[in-house]
Amino acid sequence: MFTIEEFLRISNQMRDYYAKKIKDCFEKYHFSPNEISILIVLKNNSTITTSTELKVVLGVSKTLISRSVDSLEKKGLIRICIDEKDTRIHHLRLTDACKPVLKTIDEEIGKINKTLFYDVSVEEMRNLKQTMNKLQKRVGEGK
Repeated sequence: MFTIEEFLRISNQMRDYYAKKIKDCFEKYHFSPNEISILIVLKNNSTITTSTELKVVLGVSKTLISRSVDSLEKKGLIRICIDEKDTRIHHLRLTDACKPVLKTIDEEIGKINKTLFYDVSVEEMRNLKQTMNKLQKRVGEGK
């Protein structure tokens, strides 16, 4: 029987592997893991544009998001735009200077996926995704 403890252990190992590989490849940029996560989220989710949304998606503190956003802005990778209708809302936008970094992120994620999933069939991936969606729904119902 596959237990939740085994599932969490494997998930943590995969997350640690992923984080280490991404961090190693971006060592020259001096990114924190959170900065890399923010870039990935902003790149892949056009509807997520505020620090508050990032906080929810990444599950980290507002302080950590704020510090990471400030750092990415200083590096010229994102810009902060004030909402025209509500000046309290600040939207985060990736800059053109970020394009080479995003290209490298895509390449590295591709390498990680090839390493982790090289012998996993499409059917197995489909089943895994269905299972994960079921578990996510149950966890969401339990809140």
